Amino acid sequence: MNKTFIVSAFGLAASGLLSAQGLYNIMPFDDEPADSLPLNWTAGASLGWDSNASPQFSECSGVDSDDVVYLSAFVQANFVSKTPQTTIDLWGRAGATYYLDEITQSGGAFPGVGVREDFFPQVRGGINIVHRVNEALRLRSRNHVTYEQEPDYDFGIATDRRQGSYLRYSSDNSVGYRWTERLGTSTGYRFSGVAFDEIDRNDYERHLFYNQFRYRTSPSTVWTAAYRHQTQSNDSNRDSDSHYFLVGAEHQVSPTTVVVLRAGAQIQEIDDGASNSAPYVEATLRAALSESAQVRAFVRYGLEDRNRLIWTHDCWERPVLARYEERQTFRLGLQGSYVVSPKLTFFGGVNVMMFNYEGQIGPDPEAPGSLDEKIVNFNAGASYEVADNLFVTGSYNFTKSSADADIRDYDRSRVQFGLQSSF
Repeated sequence: MNKTFIVSAFGLAASGLLSAQGLYNIMPFDDEPADSLPLNWTAGASLGWDSNASPQFSECSGVDSDDVVYLSAFVQANFVSKTPQTTIDLWGRAGATYYLDEITQSGGAFPGVGVREDFFPQVRGGINIVHRVNEALRLRSRNHVTYEQEPDYDFGIATDRRQGSYLRYSSDNSVGYRWTERLGTSTGYRFSGVAFDEIDRNDYERHLFYNQFRYRTSPSTVWTAAYRHQTQSNDSNRDSDSHYFLVGAEHQVSPTTVVVLRAGAQIQEIDDGASNSAPYVEATLRAALSESAQVRAFVRYGLEDRNRLIWTHDCWERPVLARYEERQTFRLGLQGSYVVSPKLTFFGGVNVMMFNYEGQIGPDPEAPGSLDEKIVNFNAGASYEVADNLFVTGSYNFTKSSADADIRDYDRSRVQFGLQSSF
């Protein structure tokens, strides 16, 4: 493995890009690893400072932010086995963060109320398998499970702020068949969900069935037409069914650049009889701009059936809990890295999330009929090799939340320095 790749990988790891499922699961079907990788270990430790470790109510007068120093460490393993018939991509990561002072995990509608802890473990793991039965038939399975504390915006499921530790899981299994030289189909089922430790009524579970027709018009372009049916079970809201009707394309702009776009309509049916519809768009870009620069971008717009039960009051006013019929969501992410030299790599990115809550249906009649919220997250950092396979890393992360309800506003900065090594 050359050192340029190692340095780039360290930069991406520090910014959260090595999560193999982190592109909203809409990458093209040829995104499997290109080569085998022997068992590779990465380990690191960091010292950090968090300006606002408990973001709830931090913009309300008289409420102090949890300004705290923390220590973190992790060990990660990656392994890829690739043969002409089968590819197995396996990875795992274990780590922990220790805060020198306890922080509050969730306050609900009241400041200062919630679980206070100082130690938080993190575990990630997954396995992707692609098996080519013959030239026409291909089986694919993508699986991951994560237990962590911080919202990971690159997965497209994060809420507006940290709400304690949570378990995230997904298993996507599909069958691809090429009927002719140009026409193919992909049919599959995805089971996924999220379960929170410290807060109630936010867990959910999903079952997604899909079928996609794929038609190749040139060596670099595939047009697609798809139908998806998703059922979702929620702890705090009524369950729902969503239907997606999508058309799109996957285009290889160059040997190192791929663009995927799908757009259409989403129809959402709530168990209480409500029915919502909206445009649905998802797109992603994966590009190596040069031997030194890599970029990945993704965007999604549609209706998300979760977190529709929220607190909507301003600071120190009577708590007002509202349930909305729909939550229109726009998510955009951009991450990249630049290898300055075999020793130095810069990395960074930005995430933008905008939520529009519509159709207030209780339980409090004084809740606003609609509510808007916006979150911006920015990160930047660098990795420098100071000795053989030993890297010094540093990063800065800034998050800003702004909403119609003052209790949902906050600013948060994190600065982190550490050492990492690969072996």
